[in-house]
Amino acid sequence: MAVSAGGGEGDWSYALGARLDAFSQSGSADFTRVRADYTENYLRWRGEDLRLTLGTQNVMWGRVDEISPIDRMSRVDLSRAMLDKLPDRRRAVPAVRAEYFGADFKLDAVWLPVFDDAVMPHGDSVWHPVDTVKGRLLGFGTLPGLAGVKVREADEDGSGGGGLRLTAGGDGLDYGVSVQRVRQSQPYYRVSPGVLTAIHPYDTVIGAELEAERLGATWRMELAWRSDVPLTTPGFQYRTDPGVDLVVGAEFFPGDGETRVTLQLAGHRTLTDVSVLDRTEFYVMTGEIEHPFAHGRWRADLRFMAGLGERDVYLNPRLTYTGIDQHELFVAAHVFSGSEQTLGGYYSRNDSVMVGWQAKF
Repeated sequence: MAVSAGGGEGDWSYALGARLDAFSQSGSADFTRVRADYTENYLRWRGEDLRLTLGTQNVMWGRVDEISPIDRMSRVDLSRAMLDKLPDRRRAVPAVRAEYFGADFKLDAVWLPVFDDAVMPHGDSVWHPVDTVKGRLLGFGTLPGLAGVKVREADEDGSGGGGLRLTAGGDGLDYGVSVQRVRQSQPYYRVSPGVLTAIHPYDTVIGAELEAERLGATWRMELAWRSDVPLTTPGFQYRTDPGVDLVVGAEFFPGDGETRVTLQLAGHRTLTDVSVLDRTEFYVMTGEIEHPFAHGRWRADLRFMAGLGERDVYLNPRLTYTGIDQHELFVAAHVFSGSEQTLGGYYSRNDSVMVGWQAKF
């Protein structure tokens, strides 16, 4: 549940917001947790070509869906793994932001004076990336000696980093370049005897992006070079090496109808010459098919992810009733499958059917 307010007069505006998250789980591991968090709380000044914003705010760079390699500023929400769409898996961050709007370009500068790490699930949640009961770690699979280890959450002070992004375009072609030196909010777990420690190392990310209207579709691309991808050797030694991420996708409406289709191909490669426990190369196809019907009162959706070369499957069919203003009633399924190191394999025991209600006031 979120509550927000905003207003302003003349060149000044503000936003105030907060949210309350409640989770409960029963079974082999029971817990109930209620936690408050901030949303957007900022003071903003807007001039003719310049906008300055100070406070907690949403900063999402990038153009593609689900997997954005240049989206490094935002705070990740892992409380429900990947059950929600990308915008709902991002939280506001404390930031100082300056945006300059030129005739056909925009320059965006962001500084994160205070680092705030990702919103993590409860330690006993089935969505936590560490399974200390069965000795599993997301991205690694089962590791010897991991069962029963203590998980130590991050305790890092200081700045979260900053970045600069230039975007431009027109006539159906938009593009951009960016450079960031940031700590990614999603933790990497450093392995030591009896302990897993969440860390957030600094990483320099140089990105390029492109969006074009061609052949009846909207094409999007993101390319990112990373300086310090965290890795773990078979001897549990921590190291970093460079890496490259590429995402290419298209959004289109078959037959110029109401059905919307989004398809994306994402690939990652870590440029290392040593043996590591992490996945250093993978390719995955993601997508979404959305179809409204019954005069827009109902909507059928299918989100999916399929690994290429290594079995990794996630399916999320959903049927939503939208006939009540500002309300949505839905039934959805989440199905996972895959090999041990993949996301689908890690959550393969978490297949579920959900019935829910969403409202905006």
